[in-house]
Amino acid sequence: MRDAYREYFGFMEQLGHLLDQLTELEKKKTAAVRHDDLLTVDECMKQEQALSLSLRAMDKKRDVLLSGMGLENVTLSGFAEHCPPELQKEAKEAAETLHTRYMLYRSASDAARTTLELNLHQIERMLADEADAPLGGGTIADIRA
Repeated sequence: MRDAYREYFGFMEQLGHLLDQLTELEKKKTAAVRHDDLLTVDECMKQEQALSLSLRAMDKKRDVLLSGMGLENVTLSGFAEHCPPELQKEAKEAAETLHTRYMLYRSASDAARTTLELNLHQIERMLADEADAPLGGGTIADIRA
């Protein structure tokens, strides 16, 4: 049974690395949006899609691992309480580390989303301003002259 817990610790570390990759990708995307680099934004979004497939696979693996330990409905924060006493400290530290990595990812993701939204609003405003402007960029008086 101890091997199952060790395997789950390894899984948590793998998930943490994936979250680190996503965090760096979100930072790269945010910088690309700020520099109006649409090609890099597009590439980041493609990489995000690939990593999200990995997350789905890891979610299924988590379910299998927890089920194998009889911990189907145990949350990350409650995992340490269900570990053998000699593994509880390690489990708590691993869960805290993973939670921190997740929070860093969420922060980077929120920043990227906000930056994208702001840029989209600016584009919408520019398009609306162009639609309201007379053809040729002049004024109505210019047309009559």
